[in-house]
Amino acid sequence: MAAHRPAHQPRDPDWEARGRASFSRQPLMQTLGVTLEALAPGEVTMAMPFAPHILQQHGFVHAGALTALVDNACGFAAMSLMPKGTGVLTVEFKMNLMSPGKGERFLGVGKVIRPGKTIMVTLGECFAETHGERKLIAMMTATMMVVDTPGIVD
Repeated sequence: MAAHRPAHQPRDPDWEARGRASFSRQPLMQTLGVTLEALAPGEVTMAMPFAPHILQQHGFVHAGALTALVDNACGFAAMSLMPKGTGVLTVEFKMNLMSPGKGERFLGVGKVIRPGKTIMVTLGECFAETHGERKLIAMMTATMMVVDTPGIVD
């Protein structure tokens, strides 16, 4: 039986606008074609379409592209719970790749498991989607560090 987690409460009333603005300034996500699909306090879903420029030599989406997608979803999930004037940096992650990156699009879902004042632990899942059906192909655990960002637009 899964443990029930209480809903997370954001510490910044403008968390969603701040997150969307920060996402729009990420050139790598633009290169990968990643879009924000859903935002909730402590949980973010991003989508990446299949594209020839993100493939490896066997025709599957490169693990680096999938990792970037899931790491970003985890980071934005953590950022959604951080106070105004702070940002997020990934300090550690582990990615388990369970199936090749094959599908029409890929979803990265990041969830905060333990929100802390300086460190947040997240869980990321990567799904391949084909004809509306999803298959879990990778999982990540990631630790995010809260950083002060004075003078920086987050």
